[in-house]
Amino acid sequence: MEDEWTADANEALAISLVRFSDSTVEKLNTFNPKFTYPIFGEEERIFGYKGLKMNLHFDARTLRPHLAISSSEKFNSVGEVEATNVREILEDYLPGVALQSRADYERALKEVPDTWTPPGVVVKTTVKGGETYEIWRGNLADPAVRQIVRRGQIMALLFIEGGSYIGLDDNGNDDPEDSLARWSVFFVYKKQAVPGTSDKHEYIYQGLSTVYDFWMYQTPLTSGTRRENGAIQPQADDSWQLPQGDLDLSNFARRGRISQFLILPPYQGKGIGALLYDTIFDLYAADPATKEVTVEDPNEDFDVLRDICDLKYLRKTVPEFTALKINSNVSIPEKGGLLHHNTQISTDGSGGSSADGIVDMAKLEEMRLRAKIAPRQFWRLVEMHLMSTLPISVRPQADDESMKPPPPKADQKVYTLWRLLLKQRLYRRNVLILGELEITERIIKLNETVNNVEWEYARILERLEPKTTAASNGKRKIEGKEANALPSNKKIRVNDAADM
Repeated sequence: MEDEWTADANEALAISLVRFSDSTVEKLNTFNPKFTYPIFGEEERIFGYKGLKMNLHFDARTLRPHLAISSSEKFNSVGEVEATNVREILEDYLPGVALQSRADYERALKEVPDTWTPPGVVVKTTVKGGETYEIWRGNLADPAVRQIVRRGQIMALLFIEGGSYIGLDDNGNDDPEDSLARWSVFFVYKKQAVPGTSDKHEYIYQGLSTVYDFWMYQTPLTSGTRRENGAIQPQADDSWQLPQGDLDLSNFARRGRISQFLILPPYQGKGIGALLYDTIFDLYAADPATKEVTVEDPNEDFDVLRDICDLKYLRKTVPEFTALKINSNVSIPEKGGLLHHNTQISTDGSGGSSADGIVDMAKLEEMRLRAKIAPRQFWRLVEMHLMSTLPISVRPQADDESMKPPPPKADQKVYTLWRLLLKQRLYRRNVLILGELEITERIIKLNETVNNVEWEYARILERLEPKTTAASNGKRKIEGKEANALPSNKKIRVNDAADM
């Protein structure tokens, strides 16, 4: 009986973008959520209905929502067993206007002026595939921006794994205005001519991203010096304090952290995700007060999007990065060698200059600071780019598992140096976990992880570069990322982006 009266919440909930046209509400796109467990529980099942339909409509411009629930039959309560009160559950996740009558909803959509534009300012306009897209930037302290975010915030739960609402305190009330002001919201809209007209345009919501500004503490300078913005004065004992009086916080050093990133399912696969990410990164990279652009717990799809966009950015804007190559003059001892933090290899424990290493770490750090990319992400990009410069005979490929002739010794040496560089980072990142293993198992696990990362990089590079005929180094493709061989605390909060 339970199965007969139980519905799949993901299938029963239909989300539609709509617009008012010719005295009626017209659906533009309808799609299902990716998951509903934050609302209906881990099993994503709803008991008590046959033919259950939950239709959640959003105005394609303002995201004004409307909820309509219907079913062909409802379970009659038997003792304490009763049908799930679907409307009552969804009320906790939707603004009050979503529960108004259909007539009130149609009236509200009709009253939106033809001249309506998204809140904020246009920061990017581009044409892709013959369609015009605009990215609007607003601030969560702006009531108009906040209204759109609040109306559509349920989609963060339905499409972003581990997603949550922003700008709210523990009681569900808005944060103080000074906290809201640290949130930037980027809306993506498609701009098109109103059907049947040539001089009127309408906006169709595609997705959004939110970015939070974190004040960034930087080590105090030596006594007697002063920061560029003059806001923090170091003391003789290396402590620091804020000056008295009003401060212009806009000049404080900060990190921009991408918190939410969502392109709605009907609009994925058109490059809109890459357009949005590039726009955000370019704006923050150009801001003198922003010292670093980070991402809050990205998922694997977003990691791919980010890797491709960042790698393109570095190759286009940082000539020294494009020219990077493995220093093949570094000697590899047969045994007993020590790989130093500056990537120099020695046999007696003594280190030299950074320029004598596999790569020049000092110069790379200078590049990273200029590019404003977080450390782990930057070193991944360095490894990716250096892998792309390896000789064809040893360069890993994502889809070639055949055995090839042994490569020349010089090629094998460069490949070995590259793997040492990758191993060093992975070992340091997972040193506590690896330290719990026996030596033999430690070596096996580290090599498995290196092989995983090789193939991950190969897949990314294949999307960036024309396919070349390259030799496999005899290793089999291993599914998964570096987190598969070694445990990771990585969560997932950002969605979508297999959207190149």
